[in-house]
Amino acid sequence: MKNSFSLKAGRLLTAAFGVILVAGSAGSLAFAGEALPEGFKKGELAPEPAADMIEAGKRVYFTKCVWCHGVDGAGDGPGADRLWPRPRNFNQGTFKIRRTASGELPLFDAKKPIPGQNDLFETVTHGLPGSAMPSWEGILTEEQRLQVLSFVTTQLVKDRKFTDKQSEAQTVLQLDDLKPVAPSEESVKKGAELIVEKKCVECHGMEGRGDGNAFNLKDDWGFSIQPANWHKCWNFRGSRQDPYNVKNIFRTFSTGVNGTPMPSFADNSTVEERWHIANFVNSLCERAADGKPLPIDPLTDKPKINFVVPAGIVEGEIPADPEHELWKNRTPRYVAMGGQITHKPRNFVNRIDDIWVKSLYNDKHVVFMFQWDDRTKSVAEGKLPWAPTEVNIDVKEQDPKTGEEGSIAARQNNYTVYNDAIAMQTAVKWKDLPAPIKPRYLFGSNEQFPVDIVKWEADGSFRAFEGTGWDKDFAERDTYQENIKILHSEWKNGRWTVIMQRPLGNKKDQDYDEDTFFEMGQYIPTVFFAWDGHNGDAGRKMAVSAFYYTFLEPPTPREAYIYPVAIAFGVVLLEGWVLTRRSNKRKGKTL
Repeated sequence: MKNSFSLKAGRLLTAAFGVILVAGSAGSLAFAGEALPEGFKKGELAPEPAADMIEAGKRVYFTKCVWCHGVDGAGDGPGADRLWPRPRNFNQGTFKIRRTASGELPLFDAKKPIPGQNDLFETVTHGLPGSAMPSWEGILTEEQRLQVLSFVTTQLVKDRKFTDKQSEAQTVLQLDDLKPVAPSEESVKKGAELIVEKKCVECHGMEGRGDGNAFNLKDDWGFSIQPANWHKCWNFRGSRQDPYNVKNIFRTFSTGVNGTPMPSFADNSTVEERWHIANFVNSLCERAADGKPLPIDPLTDKPKINFVVPAGIVEGEIPADPEHELWKNRTPRYVAMGGQITHKPRNFVNRIDDIWVKSLYNDKHVVFMFQWDDRTKSVAEGKLPWAPTEVNIDVKEQDPKTGEEGSIAARQNNYTVYNDAIAMQTAVKWKDLPAPIKPRYLFGSNEQFPVDIVKWEADGSFRAFEGTGWDKDFAERDTYQENIKILHSEWKNGRWTVIMQRPLGNKKDQDYDEDTFFEMGQYIPTVFFAWDGHNGDAGRKMAVSAFYYTFLEPPTPREAYIYPVAIAFGVVLLEGWVLTRRSNKRKGKTL
């Protein structure tokens, strides 16, 4: 998933560029009479937008933006209570993603929609990954984006004024003029050392998964906020739809993130040091087996999805050690997860947005390795108030009242803690289903087409169920449960690794009435579920995937190894014969 050095670097005492426990978060940097931080230059405040731009922007705002940001721009629109992070409150003039120094207003000029010279225009254009703020490119024209920003900056920012030369200044990071340091092994190593020196691990954790100080940080509005997970660069707020661009990390480390505990490090690090840190953080982001960046889907701004989960064949026992060569040689499959919001209790704030799956099989078993990031290990205290087979359980759905006090953002980290868990669902009679028909993704359709569900929980339990519908309790399958086994389960530095083993199925007579039969070379419909106990996830309040397909790869035929060698040998013989014949002809001889 990463190159070898990235794996090594990820085990260092690391994590970088983010939320660090220092006093305060912002406060405008006053550089009057002082030397500017290295890499910054003084800029000029832009003129106020024209009145017609502001009026046109008002119409755009009350058509597209008011639903989240509110009538007065206070981040309290009708949709705000169900969002975390909450929509931006414009009134204070606090904006996160900028090229200006910490505490300063961002760059905005209604006449300059130029990349690198217009922070707010780029935010509206590209959106903020990892939040509900979408990209408006293709929805609003360039002119409309400038118009709505003209309205926001003049009418909704109330505590500050973009044209106030007495109180405001612009100290601009010269990002396009600064030459990046090549991401060599030496640079990444220096970055790892600097991250420890700057104490970023106190918030971002030992491997940069945001688990260092995951639940005690708050933003300027008093809402819970979490340190970034550095292994998911596509979720970086300011990635500008270019997640592997090291300049984005350098910018954030240089300017800080206004409104959060993330400060600027421009005044206590050199430009070269910031490049080293950025190179290290960038090295942690998930990559393909060859070390190249994962391809990103332009519609989702997440890694592109391959819906086939391949299982590789092995001889003998399948290893329980996730570091075994057989597992390390398997390419993990990225599985996108979303909150289950079809049926109550719904999961409006989903904390598990992906899992990574590998699979191996032998003549008896198919084994799945699941890995997913979770900032804390959650195990319920005491006995749960429902049976393992119960589906219709009563858990808090995150049902907010109107106003910030009862909003989802205000409730974060205050839920009853249940077990972290992972489960997979496969169709039992998948061969009887005419394509593209499948059992319903949520616990099956009915008794005619049941589903196999195997579920592991952080309390150590591992159970097998039969599902016959989203609102029907599971049937426990004791006989099948005797044949399944957890080979490995571990939470370490913000990541769960669980390896579960299950039988291939009734291979003798291929009886599909009881178990899912994993047949080689066939595509078996599969759904994955995940629960974050700290988020109050239990029952139907969970993360769920779309349909994927488990595919047991056929063994490579022996002929595939013999024929190429035989053909190569034949080609060599033929070439030797041709060369010999030509040589003899030159000498006047014949064969």
